[in-house]
Amino acid sequence: MKTLNSKYILVFLMVIFFTASLYLYADPDGRTGRTLKTSTSGCGGCHGSSATTGVTVTVNGPDSVNTGQTVQYSLTINRSTKTGAGLDIAVRRGALNPVSSTIHLASGELTHNANIPMSSGTATVQFNYTAPSTVGTDTIWATGLATNSNGGSSGDEWNWAPSKRVIVKLPTGIENISAASDFSLSQNYPNPFNPLTSIKLVLSKSMDIKVRIFNSTGNEIEVLQDGKLIAGEHLFKWDASKYPSGVYYYKTEGNDFSTTRKMMLVK
Repeated sequence: MKTLNSKYILVFLMVIFFTASLYLYADPDGRTGRTLKTSTSGCGGCHGSSATTGVTVTVNGPDSVNTGQTVQYSLTINRSTKTGAGLDIAVRRGALNPVSSTIHLASGELTHNANIPMSSGTATVQFNYTAPSTVGTDTIWATGLATNSNGGSSGDEWNWAPSKRVIVKLPTGIENISAASDFSLSQNYPNPFNPLTSIKLVLSKSMDIKVRIFNSTGNEIEVLQDGKLIAGEHLFKWDASKYPSGVYYYKTEGNDFSTTRKMMLVK
């Protein structure tokens, strides 16, 4: 009787071990925290101990986005000898949301629902990136896994994608609508500055002109000019003594042009 009980216990432990191992290696719902944002281990421990250069992982999408704008990106995983894929995508400041039905959002990151089938050694998913409300730089990280689609981890390979740098700018970015001969807007001087700076505008003809100052979140904070100016050179001085250090923008608008430039206040 004691021997029979021991066998039952042994079988029971083997079932538990097998089930736990299957769950560990299969990862049917994906994993987060695998990108270079938070870890240097990647998929190691379950799918090989180190990154494999044979696996190519690429984040594709715009290099610059307006504040608050939502733009679609894609992630491509390539390994000619494999048939399935997994992934983890993370972001520093913005927000991510799935577009492809094969991925989902978990803890602010994107990961696979199940093993994603490859076609000719390639799998691609689409996702949305929403930029933060403040200007600056952002980073999208990703880790890609190439599998044999057999439910286990033997022979699986993975690699990191090159970190995707995204410039987040104001919607009032530089746009010159008129011919350059109509006006000339110089970069403020000095720049960086503290607390005084000058902005030079040269007009080839008289027109209504508006010169406004915006903070880094796109809010208008001062108006330096709003009315008619004659042809010639005009110099506007801005005293930023009451404002904190940071990035600011000056926007000049005329009859047929609108131009914005960035300046830096350093105290």
